[in-house]
Amino acid sequence: MKVKWLLILGCLSLMVDGCKKDAINSGSSNQASKITVEKFSISNEFQNNMVVQRDKPIAIWGKATTDTKVDIRVSWNPGSFMAVADQNGNWSVNIPATVANASPQTINCHTDTGNSITLTNILVGDVWLCAGQSNMVMEIAPVDPFLGVTNYAQEIQAAQYPLIRFQTIQQDLKEDPLDTFSDINPWQVCSPATAGNLSAVAYFFARKLHTSLNVPVGIIVLAVDGSSCSDWLNNGQCYNGMISPLLKLAIKGFIWYQGENDQHIQPVSEYTVLNKALIQRWRDNFAQETLPFYLVQLAPFAEDFFNTEPPGGNLTGNYLAKFREAQANVLSMSGTGMAVTMDVGDPANHHPRDKKQVGERLALLALKNTYNLDVACYGPKYLSYSQSGDQLIITYVKGTADGLSTINNSPLNQFFFVAGADEIFYNAPATINGNTIVLTIPPNVSGPVLSVRYAFTNAPITNLQNAAGLPAEPFRTDSW
Repeated sequence: MKVKWLLILGCLSLMVDGCKKDAINSGSSNQASKITVEKFSISNEFQNNMVVQRDKPIAIWGKATTDTKVDIRVSWNPGSFMAVADQNGNWSVNIPATVANASPQTINCHTDTGNSITLTNILVGDVWLCAGQSNMVMEIAPVDPFLGVTNYAQEIQAAQYPLIRFQTIQQDLKEDPLDTFSDINPWQVCSPATAGNLSAVAYFFARKLHTSLNVPVGIIVLAVDGSSCSDWLNNGQCYNGMISPLLKLAIKGFIWYQGENDQHIQPVSEYTVLNKALIQRWRDNFAQETLPFYLVQLAPFAEDFFNTEPPGGNLTGNYLAKFREAQANVLSMSGTGMAVTMDVGDPANHHPRDKKQVGERLALLALKNTYNLDVACYGPKYLSYSQSGDQLIITYVKGTADGLSTINNSPLNQFFFVAGADEIFYNAPATINGNTIVLTIPPNVSGPVLSVRYAFTNAPITNLQNAAGLPAEPFRTDSW
């Protein structure tokens, strides 16, 4: 497959590059000239107002003239940490792990040549990388072409969370991997004055974590409109310019909202392979194999919404349903989860405005699976069906369908379909019965039902949920 060849070629390229470097180093190590650095520096990822990761060793690194001695001191640890710039002008130290700290901290770096750098107002908490494409880019406030999130004015006014810090990485596509950013936006303190320009999904995710855990939360947003999964996986693309400079940074995990640019990928299973490869590569290269990775399901959307009369698009098309299925198949990797969005989409807009639900559902996955809190994070998950006469009973995984209901107790949106041996699907009227769904088999289904589908089309806005307000997941029982 195309994906496998890309990965193989990438690996070969890395191997060849590695051989070239080894050959050069082995022949000239004793004669290497010293590197003179014009200005002593700390990596530009380290700034005032940032959050550093709790409970993990913290690497701090930078540049200096070869053999320069660097003394690093942090206010949360009484020790002095020494480094010497190597032949390439790089220096680095590891600070021992420490607990969360919401009081402002400092990092001081001094050299034996009289240079110094001091960073202030630093917090110790959890740092999450928030990556993807336009739906992760989309800010709280209206910024063309985005319309702003639901109730954006009120959300911005209420965004007074000084223990939430954020940084938005500028788009930077590079042919070779960087060890520091070409240009950098500052870390900012979350407030009504700054929140409008923050990724909405990242903000609502961070807010839910912070208010639930009562620890500082730092979010680093790395998202590019119109980027594909492969752009974040392969060398020469988003990965080199935006991920590579962060690889030494201790972090808590990743959230990922991407797929719009890949929704027509064929075969669709290729996306599962791509996304799994991305997760594995990021975990490997951050040298943190258990980093959690929580992704967002693509919401209901009809590309042809305005091409039909009345507007709405082809109601039976299901390429996007199959893509969502490919996203769900990523979850066979450990430490992953998916925020279901079947109830918050907009068939006419690929950038739905209800980002609060999305961010908070990602946070619930983290609270349950990363922080081990007793919270509900899954909506009703299909388990099985049984047939009795002209009725089918849909049962769900235990604990996921408790308090089965509809949003605002409105009539159940009828998105259940059944088919017999002819593989023709007919809408089956559905009702809620306790924690199950009862379907009435249409008379035009000949013979026994061989497949059941729920919300398995491009743009169904669902309203079936459990007591926690989490939507039922779409499913199909066939592989047709």
